[in-house]
Parts: sequence; structure tokens; C-alpha cells
Amino acid sequence: MDYKTLSQQYKRFTYKAYDYKIKDDEIELIFSYQLESDTEQIPFIHRVSYYVETSDIHLRRNQIQNYVNFIFHIGLIETINYYKLACPQEVYIACGRLTEEQEKWWKKLFYHGLGEFIYLNKMVEEVNEDNFVHFVSSMDQPLMNVTVDIQTKGHLIPIGGGKDSVVTLEILKEDHDISLPFVMSAPKAAYDCIEVAHYHDYLEAQRYFDQRLIDMNEMGYLNGHVPFSAILAFIATFGAVLAGKKYIPLSNERSANEPSVIGTTFNHQYSKSYEFEDDFANYLQEYLTKDIEYFSLLRPLYEIEIGHLFSKYTNYHHVYRSCNQGKKENKWCGKCAKCLFVYIILSPFIDLEQLEHDFGKELYSDMDLKDIFDELIGIKETKPFECVGTIWEVRHALNLFIKKTHHPHHAYPPLVQYYIEIGGPKLADEPTDYEEGHRVPLHYLNRLRKELDDIGE
Repeated sequence: MDYKTLSQQYKRFTYKAYDYKIKDDEIELIFSYQLESDTEQIPFIHRVSYYVETSDIHLRRNQIQNYVNFIFHIGLIETINYYKLACPQEVYIACGRLTEEQEKWWKKLFYHGLGEFIYLNKMVEEVNEDNFVHFVSSMDQPLMNVTVDIQTKGHLIPIGGGKDSVVTLEILKEDHDISLPFVMSAPKAAYDCIEVAHYHDYLEAQRYFDQRLIDMNEMGYLNGHVPFSAILAFIATFGAVLAGKKYIPLSNERSANEPSVIGTTFNHQYSKSYEFEDDFANYLQEYLTKDIEYFSLLRPLYEIEIGHLFSKYTNYHHVYRSCNQGKKENKWCGKCAKCLFVYIILSPFIDLEQLEHDFGKELYSDMDLKDIFDELIGIKETKPFECVGTIWEVRHALNLFIKKTHHPHHAYPPLVQYYIEIGGPKLADEPTDYEEGHRVPLHYLNRLRKELDDIGE
């Protein structure tokens, strides 16, 4: 099935209703959607639950009726998972109403957040930000832009189990008593990192997809990458409301701003970019609450700086994982772009013997990874559609590794030797200053500077 056929057959996607249930140890949000054509209506039920693993932190269950605007917005961002099955031109909001400015904001998010999806499904010639989707609100519903005042303090720290969130945990370790880790449908590595950081409590969110979504994907309806970090932003914000936390310090870096398709705006990491971060933080302040601050603590840093910082946090080296392919088994698959990128970015700072132990193999010796390697060093049309750093950083890390391991009688591993033979060290090795902006409060910037000073950056 192709985009043109499906979008003409299915004219509208409806966000029908939202609700919530309070159980003994959790809060469950329930969302109802419908994909519509002239002859059929396909219903979906989506659920999100919150649970605190703790003995002394209590979610604000009794005030939840004051927070329905947050619940409504979680339902709106979660529509994207079902909308993309056919990408109808209209998303009809039957359970709330947005302003014209809000509708423009959501149009931008859907188009750029689904940028990789659009590119890989060969929709580039068909759609643009203006015509891809239109949001239409029910005029019978009230405007959903009532902000609320919330007493908040401390941090809700999203943890994914990779090196970046480890660095955030360590930078904020002096605020341990007022911080609460947050995990969302997370792999085992996230819980292991939380344990190494000596947290006994954490807030957990779980998402439950309608089986029809999975069935329709298998039938050939449109499928692909969604802006997971945008979904995380709304779900984490409501988590901060429930737990009474003021700051949501993400672990996204400057490198996330580089497009995946060179010379375009298509970016696998759009919802990790500073552009989205700034858009979301402003939307949060304008339409939800001014008492929670959403920012990426690591935004001023490149991945290679984060890798250097991570190299000194040796307590985590046996538990962190960044591989999406192997996360169910809590291992590095050793075959994907994420594995190879992390391996490269850490190789100037961690000995290959240690990396081989952590990854289960010596990745620089695996020439089956050559095609991925070529994408990472920027000699292909696209970077890998993964959360990887900039082309410059990969080249720079390789150059640092070559310099570190140089010896007249030393044989470089095959991928590194290949890089040398194609003139890799002569390729552009200058930092790419993608959007230097950030929203990091000053006192956190001072901590970042201290951490960088400690490694001599």
C-alpha cells in the first residue's frame, strides 16, 4: 500500500475521547481514536499508565481533575502512532479545541517529527509542512489552553540506559535528594543505571498500543519512525506534575541538530533537536504550566564531549546500553549503526580491550559494517537513521584514535585501515555548529563547565 492510495481512501483521523482511572498503585490514561473512510470506521484504544516505585513519594491523585489539559495533550501526541497508518489530511479533535496558533504548532511537529517516515515512504514529492496534515477542532468543546499553577521543586530525570543519561545523572548527583529518575517503556539498562546511581525510587510510565495497530502494520499499512522524544516530552511533563518536580533535564546534545539526509531538513532526531526543545518549552509555558522547565542539560555539548565525560564514569561501563536492536536482551548487537557509532566515539577515551569486553566483539575488525561506517563518516547520501552524532564527530573520533594508537610497527584494525586508505584523515574535520542555542539555566551551565574542565576539554 502507498501513501497516495491510503490518504485518499482514509480522509479523516478522529481523536474521540480521553479519560483516566485511578487504581491502588497507578494512574491509567485511556484514549479513543478512529480512522475513517467513506465506508469504514476503524477504532483504536491507547493506554498510558504511571507508577511510582517508592515508599515515600505519592502521586497527586486527588488533584488529577485539575490536570485534564495535560491528559488531553498526551492523547493528542499519541495520535501520531495511529495517524501514520494512512496519513489522512485531516486530524479531527472531537474532545477539545485548539487555537489557530496551536494548530500551526502541531502541523509543524507532525511534518518534521515524521520526516524520516516521509522520506523512507517516498512521500517527499507529495507533501510539505503546509499540506501534510490539517488539525480541525470541534467548536462545541472549550479551548484546551488553560494553564495551571503547580508547586514544584527538584528534578524528574528521564533515563534511557545509554551513556548520555548517565552523564546527566552524574552532573546532577549533588541533587540526589530532590531528584527522581523517570523511565518510559524502558530497557533493563535504564533500571541498572538508576541502581548504580544509588536511586531506590523512580517514576515509570508504560504505553499500551491497540492490537489493531500491529495487525494493520503487518497488513501493509504505512509504518515507520515516529518522534518518540516528543511523546516522551508530554508524558514526562505530566509525570513531573504528578510527582511535583520543577525541572525535566533531558540528555539531548548539540549533535542531534544535524539532518540525517544531507542537504535537507529530514532528521531522525528531530524531536531531540534544539528546534523542537525550544518549541516545546514555549508551548509548555504558554498552554500548560509555567511551573515546569523542560530543557536538555547536555545541549551545549557534542557527542564526543559526552563520550569523553562518560569514559570517566567507570561504574556504569558494565551496565549502560544504547543499542535498540539488542535492548530486549540487554546487549549490544554489534551489527547496527548505534553500536558502531558509540564504539567509535568512545574509542579515543576507552581502550579497545575494554570496549571489546563491553560490546562482545571488536567492531573495528568487522568489515561487514563497512556500509554503515561509510554513512557515519559522511560519504553516502544519508547518515544512518539512528540517534548518532555528527559526521564531523565520527571523523574526529577516528582521527583521535589513530593519533592515540599510532606506532611504526602497529597494524590498525581493518575499518580504521580502510578509513586511512580512502583519505579519511584528510576529510573535513571541523566542528559543525548546528544551532548553538540552549535553554540550560546558569547554575547548571557552571556544573557542565566544571565537568569539562576536569577532563581538560
